[in-house]
Amino acid sequence: MFRVRSIHVIALAFGVIAAGLGMLSIWPRTAAPAITRDTLASSFASDLRHVVYEWDPSDPRSEADRRQALFEFMYETYDASAWIPQSLFDSNLVTQAVVGDVDTIVGEKVGLVLWRDNRRVPAFGMAPNAGTPGDGQTLRWTVNCLVCHTAEIDGVAYLGAGTKTFDELWLGEALKRLTSDEWRRLPRGSEDAAAAADAHRILSSHHHDKIDSLTRARSTAFAASHVELYMRPHNGEMPRVEDVGRGDVKTPPLWHTAAKMPIGRWYADGSFHGPFPLMASSMELEKDRGFDALIQVVMPRIKRDFESVVRHLRPPRYPYEVDEALAARGRELFDSKDVGCSQCHGEYDGNGHVRWPGAHAEVGTDRSRLDVVSDGFVAAFNASPLAAEGALATSRSYAATPLTGVWANFPYLHNGSVPTLHHLLGPVSARPRIFEVLAAKRLDRTRVGQPLYTNPRDAQLGEAALLRRSGDDRNWFNAARPGCGNAGHDFWSRIQTDANRRALIEYLKTL
Repeated sequence: MFRVRSIHVIALAFGVIAAGLGMLSIWPRTAAPAITRDTLASSFASDLRHVVYEWDPSDPRSEADRRQALFEFMYETYDASAWIPQSLFDSNLVTQAVVGDVDTIVGEKVGLVLWRDNRRVPAFGMAPNAGTPGDGQTLRWTVNCLVCHTAEIDGVAYLGAGTKTFDELWLGEALKRLTSDEWRRLPRGSEDAAAAADAHRILSSHHHDKIDSLTRARSTAFAASHVELYMRPHNGEMPRVEDVGRGDVKTPPLWHTAAKMPIGRWYADGSFHGPFPLMASSMELEKDRGFDALIQVVMPRIKRDFESVVRHLRPPRYPYEVDEALAARGRELFDSKDVGCSQCHGEYDGNGHVRWPGAHAEVGTDRSRLDVVSDGFVAAFNASPLAAEGALATSRSYAATPLTGVWANFPYLHNGSVPTLHHLLGPVSARPRIFEVLAAKRLDRTRVGQPLYTNPRDAQLGEAALLRRSGDDRNWFNAARPGCGNAGHDFWSRIQTDANRRALIEYLKTL
């Protein structure tokens, strides 16, 4: 089964959400006009009232200027290469084309974060085409970075957090079905039908089986970037399957940008060197067009977004009570020579800032993601215009990640193979071999991370039974899958006691 790594066509999912929210009363079955920027701006402050994000207080701009920058970022379209017409979602087409009731499709199958306070835009990352009164444009949708960089924890939307439940593989297959010949003839108007056909062409032509993530809520952006870099100078031809690595990783939080910018090394392995992480992000935002559009349109907007918004984001504060005395003990352990966490992960001021060393150390974690950056990948990058914006080189090990907002950055390790800090800091042999991805919508406040299961009865089955029942289900993380190993980062011999582990966890809540 193939999956398309084109975030421009993910917007089809928002039609499903619209139906689930009863939004069709706002968007009639006749072609709806495009939403104006002024209309979106008029309710923006109210739309954000329950969205959690932290902004660097040292940013010298006024509150109005910051809000405007955030507005532009949250509705950025990057001049999308594919737009999805609203008319495709009307008349209940989605539930006819994609089997399943709307609640199941939205909440479990797609796993998007609903923007509950926004009357016009149902989910984070959704961007409508901007129109002006009387211009005759119909309503169409694309998406942007916040599809993958917003997460729901305990019913709260956290802007900038890496997604925990989004399933791109399932969605990609559903979108191919929905934009196929059978269904795209139904939208009214030749322009909408042409837009749906164009989306289907992109869905069908930009697929490669190495960019199918093995577990939902995991990213294969680097593998997809290799494919895209290869396709352009080869007239759309795909690289051989054996030449592309997979290396599933979790999506990192945007607030790590502030820590990484002084070092200028990006992604889990630090393989891309430059002032901005342009390599994977730019390829994700540009499909089916040549390098000219990438260089002239997409990359300048990514740079602007990083300068105006992303570099100013700081980690959200832990939302529950912290034992300050225990946290103080944890800080002593964190900075001590015996435990030594700060040597690789940096020094923290408690206000969302870190002096991050960008240290690379071999700690025995799964190396599949490292192997994605092959000689062929580097050669494809060096032959592209992206080489003028930075350098791509293989890495011997992963970079020790910044720990700002670590309480919200679960599950842990680069591939999201460890569900809680309790398991990460304990014996490797005690780490769960299988856990449920959708359980990540909730926070385990004791162990800090995600619960292992959504249904308490699953805890009674035992791992062997769960592996037999759900080991092949991508809604469950199975550490036995390629690239999904949960070994490594074993410091239990230094931490030694559960009391020390509890103290470290309490301190980590404060970062």
